Amino acid sequence: MKAYTLKKKVDTDELHLFEGDMTEESCTSGVKSVCEKMASSESSGNEFQCATEGKAREKCAQAGRKVCGTCVSHLYTTYP
Repeated sequence: MKAYTLKKKVDTDELHLFEGDMTEESCTSGVKSVCEKMASSESSGNEFQCATEGKAREKCAQAGRKVCGTCVSHLYTTYP
């Protein structure tokens, strides 16, 4: 099962989504954000972590415009 973490970029306070996998203890998180414009090493902290896709959509919507649009669009299906 996929897991999502929303990290705050240290120099801009913009929020970027990282995808990983659920584990028995917690979850993993990718090294680069979904949009590939932020590395996890640039993070000043997490807004949330280990969220399912549905919970990540809810929490990103609550965070509003601070969330990277490219990252959040990854949570929604696009049809060809």
